[in-house]
Amino acid sequence: MKKTATVYWLLPAKPERDLFCEIVRILRKELKAPNFEPHLTLFVSRKNRRSPKEILREIQSAPIRLNVRGTAFSPKFTKSLFVRFKSTPALRQLAAELGRGRKSSASSPRDPHVSLLYKKIPSRVKKELAAVIKLPFRTALFDSVAAVRLTLPVTTRADVEKWKIVAKKSLRR
Repeated sequence: MKKTATVYWLLPAKPERDLFCEIVRILRKELKAPNFEPHLTLFVSRKNRRSPKEILREIQSAPIRLNVRGTAFSPKFTKSLFVRFKSTPALRQLAAELGRGRKSSASSPRDPHVSLLYKKIPSRVKKELAAVIKLPFRTALFDSVAAVRLTLPVTTRADVEKWKIVAKKSLRR
């Protein structure tokens, strides 16, 4: 059964964002996959006690730089093909801060990543794609947070295409 949720994303800064968007665009075009904003999921909230705008206003984090661990894939639709990052104390602190704002506990993302593709395709194809995608940087800067309204679970292209950013905050001071 589908349930509405608010998900908080950490968004990459330029030029990382531009590169991720271009990779998503190419894969979308070649594989007839959905388009989406490249993001790192921080926190999922199924209960909306306070407005996302109010919660984002309280965030005090500065931009966060994360080290790239590599490109990977999985059988899970929401992790079809992705770039994995190393967690940092700043990332864990931001997730905890969002959890406090939502009046619930939030753990750091278990596997911080930015997805490049949402599509059910054979594992061998995903493995080949992961092997050829080489990023021109070893770290990526993330400089804003967005609150996104969506339905869970996300299992289809139609689910992805319904995502709606309802609030956004720059982490630049």
